[in-house]
Amino acid sequence: MRYAIIPAAGFATRFLPASKCVPKELFPILDKPAAQYIVEEAVSAGINSVIFITGMGKESILDHFDTINPKFPVAKLNSDIKSRIEDLDSLVDVISVRQKKPLGLGHAVLKGAELVDRKSFSVLLPDMLVVPTGSVNSMLEMVKLHERTGRSVIALMKVPEHMKSKYGIVEGTSLGNNLLKITKMIEKPAPGSTDSNLAVVGRYILTPSIIEILEKQEIKKGSEMQLTDAIVKLLDSEEVLGMVIDDDNLIFDTGSVEGFVLANTFLAMKRFPEFRNSLKDLLEKNL
Repeated sequence: MRYAIIPAAGFATRFLPASKCVPKELFPILDKPAAQYIVEEAVSAGINSVIFITGMGKESILDHFDTINPKFPVAKLNSDIKSRIEDLDSLVDVISVRQKKPLGLGHAVLKGAELVDRKSFSVLLPDMLVVPTGSVNSMLEMVKLHERTGRSVIALMKVPEHMKSKYGIVEGTSLGNNLLKITKMIEKPAPGSTDSNLAVVGRYILTPSIIEILEKQEIKKGSEMQLTDAIVKLLDSEEVLGMVIDDDNLIFDTGSVEGFVLANTFLAMKRFPEFRNSLKDLLEKNL
């Protein structure tokens, strides 16, 4: 698995005014921007070519993965920070493809797919932060499953009933060991329309067949090209596997303000033992 596509052309209107000039993908989760977590996740799974799908005003995402700005006196940085900067500089080379109009996730993936040489590729949505709770690297496990089966693989998580309408939900036949053969996908289902509680996380490995489907998919005026629609068509000709990953990971929806704050709070408590007590004292005194 060589290629990862990271769609990053959205406007992030839920984060205005913060996102007016700064791409949301560069909003820091502690001291590291969200996009870096996603790229590191891809690289840890053996991926060595990252394609960002960007839009107007997103050039700074590429700058982040370039060498450090010479305004920083690197020689004077402490050894820990210097090491992290050097690791980032050598992490991976990134490519940018411009999506001039917001025509949906399917369109963004199609733009990136122009560079993948008709080979299987991964898609990682930067709005979803996956934090391992142990030694299991779910993205690497997805890559291994694809290489073993030749099938497309979609990461899934369990969600409560009231959250199902916020996600794409899948139905399928269990294969055991947190795997299933997907038989149906429903984008943001209405209440009561499905018994399944398995939601798409925003991590995909897709075979080249999806490119042909996206190329033929029409965009009606005022609508968008949805990746879910293309995967539904893919189900007619190929098996698509689902892998439930939230038994081994914490998953934060950083595309919402609440999820973004929650991710920062959790990682702060994990890194700084004293933060938990400081937060507890603050809440007890003021709420």
